[in-house]
Amino acid sequence: MIQFKVSDLVYDSLLDLLILLVTVRGATSSNRFKGILLLAKDTYSQNILGSWSSIDSSVQGIYCDGTSPNGITHTSSTTKSQIQANWSSPSTAAQGNIIINVSPTTTTTVSQSANTSISSVDTTTTINSQVSGAALNLNWSYFGGITTVAIVTNNLGTSQWLGIGLSLDDRMGDDHVFVCKRLNDDTIQLQRFINPGGHIPPTIVTADSNYGGSFKVTRVALNNDLVYCEFILSNFTTTPDRRRKRSIAILSQSTQYRILVAIGQLDSSNSLVQHSSVTVQTQTMQLDQSGTIMMINNEGSDDDKAIFLRAHGIIMLFIWMLFVSTGILIARYFKQSWPTRKLCDKPIWFAVHRSIMIFSAIMTLIAFGLILRYKRGTWVSQSLSREFAHSIIGILVISAAIIQPTMALFRCQPDHQYRFIFNYAHATVGISALILSIATIFLATMFTIFDFVMNKPWRFLVTWILLEFAILIGFECLEIFYRNNWPPFNVQNRTELLQMNVRDNGSEATSSINDRSSSRDILKERLKTLLLILHILIAFGLSLTLAYGAGHIS
Repeated sequence: MIQFKVSDLVYDSLLDLLILLVTVRGATSSNRFKGILLLAKDTYSQNILGSWSSIDSSVQGIYCDGTSPNGITHTSSTTKSQIQANWSSPSTAAQGNIIINVSPTTTTTVSQSANTSISSVDTTTTINSQVSGAALNLNWSYFGGITTVAIVTNNLGTSQWLGIGLSLDDRMGDDHVFVCKRLNDDTIQLQRFINPGGHIPPTIVTADSNYGGSFKVTRVALNNDLVYCEFILSNFTTTPDRRRKRSIAILSQSTQYRILVAIGQLDSSNSLVQHSSVTVQTQTMQLDQSGTIMMINNEGSDDDKAIFLRAHGIIMLFIWMLFVSTGILIARYFKQSWPTRKLCDKPIWFAVHRSIMIFSAIMTLIAFGLILRYKRGTWVSQSLSREFAHSIIGILVISAAIIQPTMALFRCQPDHQYRFIFNYAHATVGISALILSIATIFLATMFTIFDFVMNKPWRFLVTWILLEFAILIGFECLEIFYRNNWPPFNVQNRTELLQMNVRDNGSEATSSINDRSSSRDILKERLKTLLLILHILIAFGLSLTLAYGAGHIS
């Protein structure tokens, strides 16, 4: 005995287009079957309706008429306990009810009301068809050398486009792209492009382009803001074209492709404008097989969730490019500055350094919490190599942000015999964290979603590194000249000043030494301050530039 069930309806049945996940299984675990035939018919005209796509290897689409598979049957005579397939309703309403015949024993009725009733030999089940938040359904099926691809989305506004990219990696560039457009007059248009790489505009593929297979639009529709785009790919050849070299490999039915999903705007001439959002799918697509991808957003819009991703990126950029680097420079080069002044009963350099680093540690942990919220607590897949490496190095940076203040909290007194251990450990962990953070940010600038909104964002990070290195050399040269070579700077004066400060605790006895020291050291202090200001301006400007790009990620 066979049991029939519709286990998931992606869209409301009040609309003209439904995507049904159909499951056929034995009524009990011991009931098995060999053959199966699924057909959807209009009860009034008895016409075969809709199209099918298989999602497991035990069944395949059949072409009763037309160019789309409008039936499902078995691929072998082996016994089966269950099969699954997707059925897409026709774009025009049926004259009667739609029934799905399951040979040999079961019939289901797809009513054009708010519910779908399922009937079998011994059971009747009613389920609600409202499934909210479905953004994209991508189906592809293969039969007789022809691949049929259907794109259904309710997330496409007027003057917008949705692109499905077939890529050999997880990055934009050198890809085959199929674009479904919703024009400003609500006309639906489906086109094939190649993406040459980088920010070169996509190139439309014509019939004589020979980029692999023939592309034919079979159906486009718009029903109550639900966009449907269907096309077939056929006439693939196995003989390579040796007449010219290609930067993009020809499309192949036997190659596994990564799927890139992007959404963008159309300009006044209905040409593509740069992406506003992108998703890299972990599931691969092979055109000589069948498959389905559903992107369902039940926890708010993509833009709402992307706020956490943007905030994570912006915070990390400012904290590690601006605040942490500034705190390190102050601790390294300003310990002898403002020797007679205190802030909260601490030397100014120490008070500023401590405040910056505590703030940086707190904000780093907040940024870590934001990305965990965005990922809903899941770790990035290892198949996304750059993202995975970013996450691993990033967790090392997070660990250092926790270790540093903890280590400082339990440090010994400055005159303790083992204080040097803390000094070396504190410096090592801090510098290592900064270097790792640079590597982490560099990996982030190579992400597909970042490259979509900025042209090679890694260039800004490289510029920052080079300029910071030049500023660091400037500080070191200044210190060397101060200690050894530059006559206006005499270290003896500062030694005398510090000794008098300790002995007289800031009394007037220090005034003559202080005046003499200030007159000789003023040039050095001004140069150091100038370098610090230059560092802050450069770090702020470049981190702001990258943060602007991060703020447009979606």
